[in-house]
Amino acid sequence: MVAPQRAAGAKFLMSEGLSVRRACWIACVSTAEPYREPAPDKDAELRDKLRSTWRPNMGYRMAHALVRDAFAPLNVKRVHRIWKEEKLGRMKRYRKKRTGQSVPVKAEYPNHVWCVDFCFDTCMNGTKLKILAIKDEFTRECLALEVGTRLRSRDVQRVLRDCFEIYGAPEFLRSDNGSEFIARTLAVFLSQSGTRTHFIKPGSPWQNGFIESFNSRLRAECLDVEVFYNLADAQMKLAIYRRYYNEERPHSSLGYRPPAVAARLLDSGRATPSLHPTISMTQSSENSS
Repeated sequence: MVAPQRAAGAKFLMSEGLSVRRACWIACVSTAEPYREPAPDKDAELRDKLRSTWRPNMGYRMAHALVRDAFAPLNVKRVHRIWKEEKLGRMKRYRKKRTGQSVPVKAEYPNHVWCVDFCFDTCMNGTKLKILAIKDEFTRECLALEVGTRLRSRDVQRVLRDCFEIYGAPEFLRSDNGSEFIARTLAVFLSQSGTRTHFIKPGSPWQNGFIESFNSRLRAECLDVEVFYNLADAQMKLAIYRRYYNEERPHSSLGYRPPAVAARLLDSGRATPSLHPTISMTQSSENSS
């Protein structure tokens, strides 16, 4: 990209009346460079695809996972070079260092451990939004993304009941010690469903890291980007984001596959549920090829 720019500079100096030799000497190019036809950009199609794929706070590895099927074989270094040339970087975020104890009750198969938590936002008309997110820690699927102005314990119970009917009841439900999660009515409902609760230690959000990570992605890719005019608009856009997260957005821990695709591989038996998702997904793709 430097040579064409220098050649353009030499042509500009020549148009101002300088000789070819003098203009090329100032621009640091050979005297033949201004007369050469520029070579066609072999990355033009990939550049256009990356521009259309780019979303706020998206990295080049995520972009590579989204476009690699259309340009296979595609080297991630090539995407990184074009990503830098087009200045499609993301906002720099400082991640807090992990401290404290390890996470107990690690998920080993689907429906083993679910995690739940709330996050908050505001509409343009001043309406306060409270968002309930439910995620399967093993498959990384977002099972529910409920939004309302007020979400109480009975609302959490209603959303969980709907998820139990679709996916089945998990063995454990991980949450913090919020009043919505420690309510007696919710505890009775979970006990009747065969689900045990696991409350994290107060002041230890890293023990619920899966849902905290999802909330950070939700805020960076949706809440900080989209404008919600009212509650109905927020419900529609969050439903669209949930579908995008499950079915289209690649997940690094799943071998850059969407969670729904990884879950289908597990259900088909081509992957071993007892293994780590990244390893099992990679092995399944090798076996299928």
